[in-house]
Amino acid sequence: MSVKITNNSICEALVELKLLQDILANTPTKYFGHLLSKIVGTDTIPFFLITKKGTPLVFNNLDECFETSFLRIESTSLEKCCTTISLLRPLDIEGKLTNSFCDVFRLEKTSNCKVVDLSCICAIQLLDTELLTRKIIIEPKW
Repeated sequence: MSVKITNNSICEALVELKLLQDILANTPTKYFGHLLSKIVGTDTIPFFLITKKGTPLVFNNLDECFETSFLRIESTSLEKCCTTISLLRPLDIEGKLTNSFCDVFRLEKTSNCKVVDLSCICAIQLLDTELLTRKIIIEPKW
């Protein structure tokens, strides 16, 4: 689902996304504990941000030498209309880093965070949480 909205609405949408992500991670029920996060299999709702030029916002992680557009929400400031995100490492089916959207099989959380001014963002694209739970299984040919 892609959401195309105004800058203020982008901030509000990211606040809502953070709320949903927190529900996944932190909301126990009386009888089933943290069943929701167990069912989904992750505490992250992956997404990417689309710039006013119509392209995904790309980040370079110089510490770990990878490039990514795949993100996790950490916090959002409505007053400043900015957000703190963490980078998700994109891996192909063999578990190798990839820069190609078509080759992404799995995403891994990292601790690398960035602050984004949302004035240059025009849309948010949510992604399937399955991207964080897929197992990379390489079987021998013989």
